[in-house]
Parts: sequence; structure tokens; C-alpha cells
Amino acid sequence: MPYQVNAKSAPPWIPERPQAGRGLPAPRYALAPGAHSPARGCQDGAAVELRELCHDLTMPAASIRLLASVATKESDPDPSLKTRLRQIADEAARIADICGYFLDPARRSGPSDLRTLVADAAESVRSRYRGTIDVVAETVTAAAHPVDVVRILANLLDNACRAAGPEGRVLLVAERDAEGARLVVADSGPGFGHGESGRASLGLGIVAALVRRNDGALQMGTSDLGGLAVAVTLPAADRAVAPGPRPSTAGEEVP
Repeated sequence: MPYQVNAKSAPPWIPERPQAGRGLPAPRYALAPGAHSPARGCQDGAAVELRELCHDLTMPAASIRLLASVATKESDPDPSLKTRLRQIADEAARIADICGYFLDPARRSGPSDLRTLVADAAESVRSRYRGTIDVVAETVTAAAHPVDVVRILANLLDNACRAAGPEGRVLLVAERDAEGARLVVADSGPGFGHGESGRASLGLGIVAALVRRNDGALQMGTSDLGGLAVAVTLPAADRAVAPGPRPSTAGEEVP
């Protein structure tokens, strides 16, 4: 049975002017095709700077993965340290994935194996969060790029963990419903409008933009855990895919 989000128990969250018929924020800069303006010039300059930054970040990310691999092979660490080294390499790979996404816009297509990406996201957060993270994941495929899904999960989990606190609980769900491929992140925090602002609002704004880009839908309400529940529905992909990408930017894999 799909995870229920009680949308009536929390006020609607609208970070910007809503897009007609979607309930999601409209693009901050709306220009007609081919239009030129100072704002457009600023956007183009920012895009160039972002690509340059991503290009430069791929090199230290590759170095981190290589160093983790070498440390594992040279020192013969105990199992717990070996696990940490693998996690370090995985986090570096995520940085490289995001950088590659912005460096090659032509490859911004899906599909994504949500079950694998949800498991990876939960493992990543558990390395820095003392509370409880439960995962309920079905085999479901979304017609969205894996990096978009990873960024959605990272922002929602970051907000949920901060809202729940170090002794709290977070629930992560991936499921298929009548509308498509669905992700739900719920927490035991104080609920909508009672937590920290700033980073939370920025994270939700990023999620809303990514959902809109992938023709999805965003819903917010009260979770069964007492805090906030955010549900993201993305178009489902009909064909199965292999587990999410784990590129070897360093040329070696950590065992």
C-alpha cells in the first residue's frame, strides 16, 4: 500500500510563484526563446563558471578515490576501516557524478533504479547521522537521470535528519503507484513551519526545481512519525535498468 501523506494537515509550501497547474515554483528567470537581456547574460556567465568549477572538482574527486583504493591495498585495514575507506570513495564518486552531469548536458536522461539509489543514499547519510533511518524500497524505475534523483534524495534526507535531531527517526520509501515512481522522505521532527529555515528552504527549492525539470509532482504534509513528509512522484520508466551508476573516476575500484 502506498505511503500516505496527509497533505491537508500542513500548509502548502510555495518557495516562489507557482507554475500553473503544477503547484511547483516557476523558473526564476523566464525569457522568451532567443531573448537577450542582462539577466540572460548573467545566467550564461554563471553557467560557464559552474562548468569550470565542475571540471576542476573532478580531479580532486578522482584523487580521493585513488588514495582510498591505495590505502586499502597497502595497509590491509581491519573491516571497519575498510568500510570507511569504501564510503570515502563512494562519496567522491558522487561528487564526480554531479560534476559530470553539468559538464555533459547531452547525457541528462534516465532511467534510474530507485531501489538502488535509495539504499545508497541511506548508507551515505548513516555515516554522519546518529538517529535511525529506515528504508522501505520496492523495485521501481524512474524516467529521470540518476544524478537528479541523488540530489533530490540528498536534500530531502539532509532536511529530514536536521529536523528529526540526533535521536530522531527518518523513513525513506521508494514505491510504484498509479501516478508513477514515488519517493517519500518522512521525519519525526517538529513538523512544517517549526524547524530551521535557511538551508531547509534552499534544499526544498532545489528539490522543487529538479522535480519540475523531470515533469514530476511534489507533495508535502504530516508524516506518521509526527513530523514532515515530502513525497516526490516522477514519471515511471517502462524498462528495467541496472543498478545506479558508480563511475570509476580514479581508474580503480575500492574492494
